[in-house]
Amino acid sequence: MNFEDLREKYKEYLLVLNFSPSTVKNRALYLEKFFRWLVEMEIRQVTGVTRETMRDYQTHLAEQVTKEGEPWSVLTQNNALQSVKGFFRFLAEEEYLLGDPARSIRYAKKPKRLPRSILSAGEMKTLLKAPDTGTALGYRDRAILELLYSTGLRREEVNQLKVEDVDWEEGFVRVNQGKGGKDRVVPLGKIASRYLENYVKSVRPMLLKDHSKRELFLSMRGGRMSKNVVWAIVKRCTEESGLRKKVSPHTFRHTCATLMLKNKANLRHVQELLGHSSLDTTQVYTAVTVADLKAIHRKCHPREKEVEK
Repeated sequence: MNFEDLREKYKEYLLVLNFSPSTVKNRALYLEKFFRWLVEMEIRQVTGVTRETMRDYQTHLAEQVTKEGEPWSVLTQNNALQSVKGFFRFLAEEEYLLGDPARSIRYAKKPKRLPRSILSAGEMKTLLKAPDTGTALGYRDRAILELLYSTGLRREEVNQLKVEDVDWEEGFVRVNQGKGGKDRVVPLGKIASRYLENYVKSVRPMLLKDHSKRELFLSMRGGRMSKNVVWAIVKRCTEESGLRKKVSPHTFRHTCATLMLKNKANLRHVQELLGHSSLDTTQVYTAVTVADLKAIHRKCHPREKEVEK
């Protein structure tokens, strides 16, 4: 079989395993780049790919640059490599190949970066008050901001919510097909519950045009909001609040996690709230909750004791 035929077999395999269509599409695109590189290296059959070939390809990925001339991030390099490693694992398991030339190839080590935009509790309270709740769209925007802060949901997860996914009486939100195609149930705070209840009972009917629509948050035309509306709401409210920080929907997620850990939340509970598949992903927030460390430093460092004298 040629490259393209094998790629189609691999795509079918991923779909059977219930990978999301976007994941399958992205892996296929990375494989296309890999196949083009193989042809440049005068390798036209998968049987010609060796472990050395894969090492050369990993070097090739590390040398790639974006349209702006910036090097590919380690995450992008690893995503490209993951697609190829998965492809060859599939070929070996299905006996298209006798062995897997990519099996021993390790991913590049990801640099640990701290979240940059994190608000204090006071700054967040200022931001939450920015929408004009005397209007239907303003109340909708306040409900969205309260939801983001209370739950740490991703922007895409907010857009996908249906009315029946929110239980304001018990204080829970069901996230269907979140990142990685995973469902989860997350707690909803009392204040956010109150705003969502008022929105659904009194405000949403004012926006609704088609009663078959079940999306929780509606556009000004009564339909589903476009994917960029939540980002635009956050940007506008940040400007109106007077905050001089760069704030995005993900800032609410970062802030929710950081302040909960600062207030002694269990790391695994925060992991479940955010829907992280790995505890390592959540661990990064512990590095920015320095209040306790600062107190210990002030109490125990010998140089700090000299200040008291």
